[in-house]
Amino acid sequence: MSQDATQQLLGLADKRVLITGAAGAIGQVLCARFTQLGSQVVGVDRNQEPLEQMQHHGVLDSFVVVDLGAAGAGQQCLEATGPVQVLINNAGTGREGHLRTTTEKMVEVTLEANYKTAYRMCRAYLPSMRQQGGGKIVNVSSVLGPHPVPAVSAYAASKAAVIAFTRSIALEVATEGIQCNVLAPGYLQGPKNEDYFASKAGHAFIRRFMPGGAPGTAEDLVGPAVFLASAMSGHVTGQVLVVDGGYSIW
Repeated sequence: MSQDATQQLLGLADKRVLITGAAGAIGQVLCARFTQLGSQVVGVDRNQEPLEQMQHHGVLDSFVVVDLGAAGAGQQCLEATGPVQVLINNAGTGREGHLRTTTEKMVEVTLEANYKTAYRMCRAYLPSMRQQGGGKIVNVSSVLGPHPVPAVSAYAASKAAVIAFTRSIALEVATEGIQCNVLAPGYLQGPKNEDYFASKAGHAFIRRFMPGGAPGTAEDLVGPAVFLASAMSGHVTGQVLVVDGGYSIW
């Protein structure tokens, strides 16, 4: 397939794509790949230096430095960027802990980072998507939302909230040319999990629960994210696309 045919199939060339958590491991990969597809990528993060470096290297068209934990952050972003055609809510945090050690403050922080940031951004950008006659929203959850394990109750609850929220707003805007879906990654390689997956316990976990024999990488999320953001998913809404190498089959 020619490059022109691929771009026509995806419909992402020259589209404005906003990605939150842009300076993180997943965010940086997504920004780079959407830029390669011809999108005008807007990165949003609270860390300015990596965003500047990404723009310098041509990975970002523009960026907004903002703490999405602030109540008015969504509107602040909209005022800085204007309307976008694709909104990918990737910002979030990982937090483990048994219930006996999970305080109310920890629950609040986790819900704030993983659910309320997506809520604020969707609430800010949906009106302009309605006005322009369509758009795509991809909210990043986790396989632990629909498939929780012990000692992640606050995290799993926050990611499950993202799923329910996305399905609900998908129904609200289904007749307006806007599709809202969830990308749910499984366990990924990265600095946070590197020591664990290199350990004896980590090797045993991989053998027992990962049919493919290895955890995923941020690159494994690119294809699914592009699908949900592109014209190919024009009749797909309110769905959860789990990308976990088969982990949740067990």
